[in-house]
Amino acid sequence: MPSKNYTHQQHFLLSAKARSLSIPQIAEWDEETVFKAFRDMRWTKTGGEPYCPKCGSVDHYFSQGRRQWRCKDCGHTFSVTSGTWLHSTNLPLKTVLIAIALLADEAKGISACQLMRYLDVQYKTAFTLYHKLRSALLATRYDQPAMKGEVQADGAYINPYARPANKAEDRPHGNRKSSMPETCILVLRQAGDKGDGAFRTLTYVIDTENAEDVRYHVEDNVQAGSTIVSDEHPAYGDLEVNFERVVVNHSVCYCGPAGENTNQAESFFARFRRMFKGQIHKASREYLGLYANEVAYREDTRRWDNGRIAFDMMRRMLTLEEESPFRGYWSRTKVKPAVATDDEPAGLAAAA
Repeated sequence: MPSKNYTHQQHFLLSAKARSLSIPQIAEWDEETVFKAFRDMRWTKTGGEPYCPKCGSVDHYFSQGRRQWRCKDCGHTFSVTSGTWLHSTNLPLKTVLIAIALLADEAKGISACQLMRYLDVQYKTAFTLYHKLRSALLATRYDQPAMKGEVQADGAYINPYARPANKAEDRPHGNRKSSMPETCILVLRQAGDKGDGAFRTLTYVIDTENAEDVRYHVEDNVQAGSTIVSDEHPAYGDLEVNFERVVVNHSVCYCGPAGENTNQAESFFARFRRMFKGQIHKASREYLGLYANEVAYREDTRRWDNGRIAFDMMRRMLTLEEESPFRGYWSRTKVKPAVATDDEPAGLAAAA
């Protein structure tokens, strides 16, 4: 009897291609190498050649001791992080790079307490740095064209659990409301070719899975005529006006006869729940969109090597020229950041 040939495809994260940057490697870099890496990410358009963030001039003096430039035209003094979302950071550049490499390596994210211990910094420092990265990922996700082709849409509710009272006589009959408000995360995932999964993900925080919010976000991000794959929830019924809609009736099956499914949307929620339960534990409505978008970014870059992810994260933080909403967060020198960046229809609570 002939033997069967079994082929085993190695998972990408287990392959050597997934590893292009390591903490020991960064630890061996000297200050000049780290400084050059930040220059290359800050001024990508000029190949690492600095220009004045105030007037745009490339004519400047450089102070080797302070690692700063002074513009010859306007006299403005700037560094490799000034005017970016890493502005006024007191951390050494190598520590910042190690932190970003750590965050790039974690498939489900890490807690601020873990990052605090890894870097030997205060909790406030780790928390602020991580949230600066999350807000940078959110602020830079819109510089892409509208989705097209097959787009899977689904919603999931967060914070629905209500901890029961210790004694049975103190537990009310029926469902007890949670102390945390119930919130829905809407996800849109553009599917790639067969077998390639999804390659672009957008997330939004809404009150409930309702027709008004669903239609607003889908029409705002998906080209008309595209195919929307969703479950049987009535909130997606209005999409049939401008889109081809494919319904997967989850009360009957999770994959239709033609292979239609919402597996990519469910894959996002699976990773989000692992991150939420294992690392975050709980989150306020104000910052829930930041966490959801971080998971969306990790899903979209799941087939990138860790070096590419780390430098992409760093580039996003260094090329945003406005002030980070988390600068001065703990000193209370400014109001809590408003992380929602979308124009919202009437009745829409918060888009993140």
